Amino acid sequence: MADSGLERALEEHLGALERKDLAAYAATLAEEVVLILPNGTVVDGKAAMVEFHREMFADDTWTQERTVRKVTLAGSTGWVLIEYLWTTVDATGAVESQTRAYFTLTYALVDGRWLVVADQNTRLP
Repeated sequence: MADSGLERALEEHLGALERKDLAAYAATLAEEVVLILPNGTVVDGKAAMVEFHREMFADDTWTQERTVRKVTLAGSTGWVLIEYLWTTVDATGAVESQTRAYFTLTYALVDGRWLVVADQNTRLP
């Protein structure tokens, strides 16, 4: 990876997702962050994004396997491409659905910290 600070920020963000740790996840976001879901829904701002993830993290019927595909660093901006497999299960643990998608994270260096300013999700065929 191009920059250890960006690498640490990415590890913090992905680790918080993995643990479904809302406070740790919120700490990785800039105030002006924007999330675009695979269906085109826009979640605008840190408070809205935290609220969206509060419900999502409370749901134990999903998992997300992730593979980092590319990291680009350009000055005080970083861009990360991640491929993921989203799996939902029913009450017995049987797989209900699986979706492959990309999400891209755009980072900005804000007051010496790398924070997510954009999270774009796109379904894969």
